Amino acid sequence: MRFQARMPEVRFELFEGLLPIANPRLRDGSLDFFIGRPQPGSTGVEFQYQPLFSSSCAVAARQGHPRANCRSLAELCDLNWGLTWDPATEGPGVEALFLRHKVPVPAKVQLLHSYAIGVSLLRQSDMVSVFPWPLVEAAAEREGLCAIPVREQLEEAPVGIITRSGSPLSAPAQCLIDCLIEAIRDAMASKSPHIRQVLKAVEVLI
Repeated sequence: MRFQARMPEVRFELFEGLLPIANPRLRDGSLDFFIGRPQPGSTGVEFQYQPLFSSSCAVAARQGHPRANCRSLAELCDLNWGLTWDPATEGPGVEALFLRHKVPVPAKVQLLHSYAIGVSLLRQSDMVSVFPWPLVEAAAEREGLCAIPVREQLEEAPVGIITRSGSPLSAPAQCLIDCLIEAIRDAMASKSPHIRQVLKAVEVLI
């Protein structure tokens, strides 16, 4: 709404997916920027990265899940996992998550390029996943999800803006980024109990 108030004549187009899907369109200029989790080695000469925030993560499942009260990843290894992870570009990220805690890697891991798909699968099955805490907080009541209180500390999830190096952003693209940053900062000053709860697990980097 903030962006449309400033540029009412501009129509923007939104896509959902991980960085490997966005990379070709960033390269050819048909996509202005990507907002999400960077991959190891994905930025540098070809792409630029502007951090926005980082958040802790949680193991997520549907409310009423039979393992909802488990306290260890080891108790969840036999379940079906749906993860937003691309093995072709992110390497052994999932394996590292479990091996770091000396836990067997689950035999059933499905790869998702959409949190919306992940939420739908969790809501309708006994699949589990790893979501950023703000997403769990925002979706728990609305989508019927919960966080499984495992004792293991999961890695932080950084989120930022990735653009093509050497290509200045158009005025509308820069305006949309400015609006996003303003919205994040406004949220940090919000008095809303719900927003304050969501932001407890967020470290703002702008």
